[in-house]
Amino acid sequence: MTPLEFIDRYSEYFGECTPLPLAVVYSEYPLGERQNVPGCMFKQFHRAYNGNTVTLDSCNFTCGGGKLYTGLGPIPSKVYNFVSFVEKYKQDPAIVKKSISLIDAKMSERPYINFIRIDKLENFDAIEGLIFFVTPDILSGLFTWANYDSTDINAVQSPWGSGCSTTVTSLVNENRSGGKHCYIGLLDVSARPFFKPDILSFSIPKSRFVEMCETLDKCCVAGAPAWLKVKKRINSKR
Repeated sequence: MTPLEFIDRYSEYFGECTPLPLAVVYSEYPLGERQNVPGCMFKQFHRAYNGNTVTLDSCNFTCGGGKLYTGLGPIPSKVYNFVSFVEKYKQDPAIVKKSISLIDAKMSERPYINFIRIDKLENFDAIEGLIFFVTPDILSGLFTWANYDSTDINAVQSPWGSGCSTTVTSLVNENRSGGKHCYIGLLDVSARPFFKPDILSFSIPKSRFVEMCETLDKCCVAGAPAWLKVKKRINSKR
């Protein structure tokens, strides 16, 4: 399925007003304009929503956690104390260290990560996966779609972690292992100020997205009565 084919079907089933997802693509060269990003990378995502590719590397944004979780830098030593004593997200630095090790962020072999709205793609070949930024109603459709052909009751997961780890790291690791899980994210308190109050993320690794494209026309979002009621509400609010 091409990006344009997917957009046509996604817009048909979720509504013309539903925002398009962003693709995660690593590259040897920047695919968009590099802009300095002091602090959180999500500060730049409004540009991606508007169709401008957001490109990050180890030099143009300053968040140490963001560099770690996008694979662009090692973990800063101060992170453990910061997450525990300043942000107060974990009881002590030892728990932070163990939790971050379980996220298993890996250094990228390519120096740039790009966030590209999918209508700017010619194909899905180079993507790691897609990040949807969604309201609860849209999330319910994506959640149901992701579970349609699976017997795994944990086919969709919401692991602990920063906004960038739950949107990017989980997606990349799952794709590179050929995994089938999708991820709900942006429950990180630090990421919340950069998004509207009713927005969460839903990340689909390419390894799972290829399969899900085969069921989009068959699951409830293709026209089940209950979904049509939800779809009407989604589009009445836009």
